[in-house]
Amino acid sequence: MTDFFDQASEDEDKFRDYSVARQRAKNQPIKFTGRCLSEHCNAQIEKGRFCDSWCREDYEHGLRMKKILGR
Repeated sequence: MTDFFDQASEDEDKFRDYSVARQRAKNQPIKFTGRCLSEHCNAQIEKGRFCDSWCREDYEHGLRMKKILGR
């Protein structure tokens, strides 16, 4: 028979496992499209995700802004 504290510990474990699984589901790899992922560039590329470091930084900045703004 479990007491109140054991049940609370089990609930906490379940919630933590659920939260971790949910965050991991959001963290999907970026698929290769053949185009630079920067919104301002969109140049055709042979490999990678960005044509140069400026475009990569621009893309990362856009992601941070979306996260801050809740989009």
